[in-house]
Amino acid sequence: MPRFDLDTLRQRAEEGIARHGLRGYARKLGVDMGLLRSLRDGRDVQTTKLQRIVDGMGLELRLEGLRKTAGAPGFGETEMTDAGPEALRSGYLPIPFHPSQRAYGASAPVAFARSWLEDHGLSPESLSCVMAADDDLAPSIPRGAICLIESTARPSDRQAIFARLENGVLVLSYLSRPKPGVIVISGSDPKRPPELRSGPDLDNLVILGRVVWWGQSATLP
Repeated sequence: MPRFDLDTLRQRAEEGIARHGLRGYARKLGVDMGLLRSLRDGRDVQTTKLQRIVDGMGLELRLEGLRKTAGAPGFGETEMTDAGPEALRSGYLPIPFHPSQRAYGASAPVAFARSWLEDHGLSPESLSCVMAADDDLAPSIPRGAICLIESTARPSDRQAIFARLENGVLVLSYLSRPKPGVIVISGSDPKRPPELRSGPDLDNLVILGRVVWWGQSATLP
C-alpha cells in the first residue's frame, strides 16, 4: 500500500525552520508560511500543497516514502557490475559505491545477504558503500575500510557514525542532533573537542547517511 512518510518531511521542515526561521525557510522553499506552519504543527495538509514543499526541498515522492534526489542514490539507481546469478540466487544483493567516491570503474559492488538486511531493517534502495579516506575513527574504522551507509538516516539526539561531504571531501565522524538546527561533530580522539554547527552553517554540511556496517580494509593508493 502506498505510504507517504510525513514524519521525514516534518523533520526536514523543523530542521529548515530552525536554521532559517519560518519566514526565511518558507521563502527558500517558495511556499507560504501558513503551509509550512501547518506541516510543522502536524495539521492536515492537502497532498497537492505537500507536493510544493516536496519540490522545494528537492525531494522525490516514492511509494515507499521520500528520497532525496540530489543526494545518495542507492541500489536500483546506479549502474552496477553484475554480482553473478549464483550470488543472487543465494540471496545476496549487490550494493553500489556512493558516487561521491567516483569508484565505479575500479570497485565492484559489495554483496550483502538479503536475510541480513531484513534482520537489520535495511532496505537496499537506501544503501551504498564508501571507503574510509583517513584514520579519524581508527582503530574502530581504519583508513580504507569499506563502510555501508543508509542514506535515509539522519542524526538524532543519540550519537552515531555518519558519512558526510565537507567541501567535497568524504569524512566519517560521530554526529548527533541535540535539537533542531544544531549538529554536534566529534571524532575518536578525546583530545579534540566536539564541533558545534548551527543555523545556515549546516547548509554546507552534506550528510550522506549513517554508517551501519564496516568491514575489512581495502588497499588505497
